[in-house]
Amino acid sequence: GSSTSRAQQLSFLRSLASLSRPIAMAAPMTDPVLAGASSNANVAKIAMQQQQKRTDVVEPQVISEDLLIRGVEEPVRHDGEPWEAIDFPNVTSLRLSWKNIIEVSNLNNFDCLTTLRLDNNIIDKIANLNHLKQLTWLDLSFNNIREIEGLDQLHNLLDLSLYHNQIEEIKGLDGCPKLNILSLGHNHINDLKQIDYLRKFQNLRCVCLDGNKVCQNDSYNQHVLAYLPTLKYLDYMLIDKKAVVQAQEGYNVDDLAEVKEREQVEASKVKGQKDKLKIIEKLKGSFLDATEDLFEELFSKDTEPEAVTVLTCYAPLREDFRDKLTEDIKGLRTWMEGKNENRSKKVGGFEKSISKAEGESESEAFQMVRDFRSHKKKILSQIDREDNAALKPEMEAMITQLVDQLGGLENHLMANEIQLQESIFEAISDFEAKISETIKQMSEKGGEFFRHLEDLEKVFYTGLLEGSNSEIEAFAQSQEIATTDNDSNKARFLGNKEEMLQACQSFNEAHMTMIQTKQDYMEEQLKSWRNSFFERHRERQYHRNRQRVMDVKKVLDDCRAEINAASDVGDEYDENDGGGDAYGH
Repeated sequence: GSSTSRAQQLSFLRSLASLSRPIAMAAPMTDPVLAGASSNANVAKIAMQQQQKRTDVVEPQVISEDLLIRGVEEPVRHDGEPWEAIDFPNVTSLRLSWKNIIEVSNLNNFDCLTTLRLDNNIIDKIANLNHLKQLTWLDLSFNNIREIEGLDQLHNLLDLSLYHNQIEEIKGLDGCPKLNILSLGHNHINDLKQIDYLRKFQNLRCVCLDGNKVCQNDSYNQHVLAYLPTLKYLDYMLIDKKAVVQAQEGYNVDDLAEVKEREQVEASKVKGQKDKLKIIEKLKGSFLDATEDLFEELFSKDTEPEAVTVLTCYAPLREDFRDKLTEDIKGLRTWMEGKNENRSKKVGGFEKSISKAEGESESEAFQMVRDFRSHKKKILSQIDREDNAALKPEMEAMITQLVDQLGGLENHLMANEIQLQESIFEAISDFEAKISETIKQMSEKGGEFFRHLEDLEKVFYTGLLEGSNSEIEAFAQSQEIATTDNDSNKARFLGNKEEMLQACQSFNEAHMTMIQTKQDYMEEQLKSWRNSFFERHRERQYHRNRQRVMDVKKVLDDCRAEINAASDVGDEYDENDGGGDAYGH
């Protein structure tokens, strides 16, 4: 390139040092503009490689185990040997550049991969990458990719290079919200409006679109700076802050204002959805989420027949239903939240008492083991001071007594564990009975609420039937008024009594079904919580007991092994230097 171009490239590389993530310094990108910044020799070398790639006939390859083994870059093994396939889950950096790879595959075991380089191949589709959840840097430059896709689950991706492909549209990046660097140079992007898609990426600091037709547009720079004001680098050049301000104030001002307004509306909508989810989660903790938006569900467009909406009586009946239901929900929530707070306190106290009992039992067991080990050490030290080939009878007696004491310790530890386990299971059963009574009361209160809701529905349905009959009769007697009525739907529905009555009945049936479904859901929630809570505690106690027994057994086996080792110093001893065993027999 020219001296001016090289100066710009070097300026960009120096500017990269101020970025939070020093990509260019740590691992140079394979984009030829970056790679060429080092020297004319590198530029020539890359140009020759590219020319060779275009002219050489090489058999397309799939990603084989051999390619993977040779492609591992980090971490480096201490012995310098290549990695084996069994170690792939530990690999963090993989380079498969210049391999004539035709498709992305066989990367299933790279759970810890953070850097993947697949540049300079013949890949035409982005696929089989979504399982690489830890990936932060992906290089797919110099391939044949036509569409940005297959990145939906790469939520940690920071750096993406798709330089020198055949991409026509900027899209498919919604799954990469942390994106910091995006290289789309030398593709087929030609529409300025496509750049607007990148506004949603608030962490984006470096974008390369150099070599696309869109860059030939006279408004290219101003458009990018106006619509992507958080950028620090554009096409390898540090952006002047003054230029950003000028673009914001003087380019497409009206359109930009509309874009910002739409984004604010969308942001407000997203915030509302998040707040709603928090409310529902809180209500779910009190088994009350079935009451949220209950009226809106009962009278949603999917449930509400068009025929009833033409009735004059419908709106007042619906509003009366809303007011009474709102009051009932308020009363239910006040009662249930109070009961649930009491339940939570009881649960906390129960779990605290179980933890305390376990802790006291463990402390007692640890102290008993420490005391025995101290005693054992004292006894064995006395035996160690005897410099004989075999133990004297009095030493044998001490060993025998120590073994008996170890047996006593075992009995005591096991008895304590059995007593603890029985006490805890008894406490669980007692608490289950108390909680079951609370759950029963909550279920009955919920049932009472839904029965009253059914009564509200009956009043509403009766009023709707009476109102519709009256309005249908009045309509039949006023044909002259009907002919001048501009509401053709009203005339159609009021003129067909059978259809109107069927609509009212269907509306009522839909309401009754929904009410029953909501009640079943609440009762199932209460029952499910109770069952899972006590099953979880019993399961935990079972595993705790098994672990405690194994721990006790290991401690006892270790102590027994030390005692046996001390008693095996010798197998013969004769005080009178005569024949016989250790007891003088």
